[in-house]
Amino acid sequence: MDKNNETGGAKLSLHSIGSLFSDTWKLYKERFSTLVEIVLLPVLVTMLGYILLGLGFPFSAIGGLVIFVGAILFVFTVLPVIFSIHNTAGVDASYRSAIRWFWPFVWIAILEILAMFGGFVMLVVPGIWLIVSFAFVAYVLVIEQRRGIDALRQSKAYIKGYWWAITGRAILIAILYCVGVMILEVPAGLIAGRIGAELASMAAVLFFVPFSAIYYYNIFMNLRDLKPELASVQTKEGTGFIKASAIVGIVAPVLIIIILIIFVGVGLFSARRNVGSYGSLPGSGAQNY
Repeated sequence: MDKNNETGGAKLSLHSIGSLFSDTWKLYKERFSTLVEIVLLPVLVTMLGYILLGLGFPFSAIGGLVIFVGAILFVFTVLPVIFSIHNTAGVDASYRSAIRWFWPFVWIAILEILAMFGGFVMLVVPGIWLIVSFAFVAYVLVIEQRRGIDALRQSKAYIKGYWWAITGRAILIAILYCVGVMILEVPAGLIAGRIGAELASMAAVLFFVPFSAIYYYNIFMNLRDLKPELASVQTKEGTGFIKASAIVGIVAPVLIIIILIIFVGVGLFSARRNVGSYGSLPGSGAQNY
């Protein structure tokens, strides 16, 4: 247990669920128009992709590509949304400031994916643990300007001691999102079919992403208040495990490919031997015609 999280021997708790939602809703109302405007571009791009997808070939192929572009834009939009929330900045200022974090964000994402994949390879549980431990890497990047594996370590350090509390809050917001999407998707699907359901889902995302970003922002700032010493130091704790998981995440796919190649090669070799054996039997082959 961290000494800085103790008061009279008891660990300080995160804000209650009720307080968290109250604070999130208050900030959501204040920043609603700006955050929705930031998220609007990827939503519109993705909606266009689904519309093209419903028009059939060749538009469906273009629609799939447009949806992929929309997904990339969604990932990048996390940066200006966080910047806007933290600095009370407008749309243009948020996007301009976030652009400089694009490549550091890409590098962090690569490290994160490799480490989590490696964790899943190591009997699944470490992967699940790392998913939650890396929940705030984007916030660490934008707010504390920490890059690479340092951002992963920092997020993990903030969550240490609060893993189950963060997991519970993450599950709760995910359930609320699923319920909200279903409320919009089901009637839209009945009226306009699959395309209508997809468009309704994207409309839900437009309103939910800003709320979710503020929700996690409030949790992150709460953790920073509980562990103020982390903001001014560069923690090294957990570096070995993160690096080991990332290495496993790199090596495991290579080993899988090598094993598949070996199995396919052995299978083809056996098949050729079998064909050769059958061809040499009496009464087989062209010579018997």
